[in-house]
Amino acid sequence: MSFWNIFGNMAVSEEGKTIQKISDSFSISSDGVTYTTLGSFTTGSDGSSFTKMGSFSSDGSTRIGNTATGLGAVFNDDEI
Repeated sequence: MSFWNIFGNMAVSEEGKTIQKISDSFSISSDGVTYTTLGSFTTGSDGSSFTKMGSFSSDGSTRIGNTATGLGAVFNDDEI
């Protein structure tokens, strides 16, 4: 799991990867993966998928304020 810091519409991982929120339903990462969010479900163009469950994500990560403990939890708020 990687840690992410969230700054408005951008998230930055401890490895330096970024995810930019383009719209309410579309985000793109620095490695070219696009993410589409519909309700509590997010799917990535790389085949990944995440489901929001409160402050937790289906990948086992959680989000507290502007910090996420994994990629899935990055999508657990309206900011990103």
